[in-house]
Amino acid sequence: MNDAYRAAIVTLLKQGRDPLDIQKAIPDVTPGEIAAVAEVEGLTKAHANRKDSAPAPDLDPQLASALAALSWGENTHTPRIRKLAARTRDGLNELMRLQKDAAEIARARAVVATHQEQLNLAEAKLRRLLTASPADEMDKAKRNAIRQWARSNGMTVAQAGTIPKDVMEAWERRDTAASPNSRGQNPGGNAAPASPARAQEARV
Repeated sequence: MNDAYRAAIVTLLKQGRDPLDIQKAIPDVTPGEIAAVAEVEGLTKAHANRKDSAPAPDLDPQLASALAALSWGENTHTPRIRKLAARTRDGLNELMRLQKDAAEIARARAVVATHQEQLNLAEAKLRRLLTASPADEMDKAKRNAIRQWARSNGMTVAQAGTIPKDVMEAWERRDTAASPNSRGQNPGGNAAPASPARAQEARV
């Protein structure tokens, strides 16, 4: 018995087909050969009655019949039928090859899509780095300086984000907010009073 016959018998047994029906589908095998295959594969009625016996997979009856016919055709004595079976086998092999190729193409496309996404992210990051102007760096340095100045003057300012308006206004007024006495004027804007010694000199 060749492998094709054995595979067809196993398929039909898993479908629950009776050995007599299997022999009708595959005339070249004997009941003893069918029983031997069933025993080796664990597909006898005794095996089916065991509690630990796993249920047979639900196979398409038409597919099983087609495989049995293919096996019969490959082992018949009629040249025309053998040629037809050979062409059928070649067609099935071609289908399996095409299915394998399609699966590999799908996996390759998934890999390409993943790398393309990573490339797009890298290119976007590169564009941001290349288009960053020196003014942006200066603005950042200025904001950091304002925050540091505000904290040194007792103001509360966040480490990042928008600087409050009142802090910005205080920063803009920092030069004019210096003590007037440092420029020789009193807070009212008048000249500071002369010292007693200079007043005495003026009277002389």
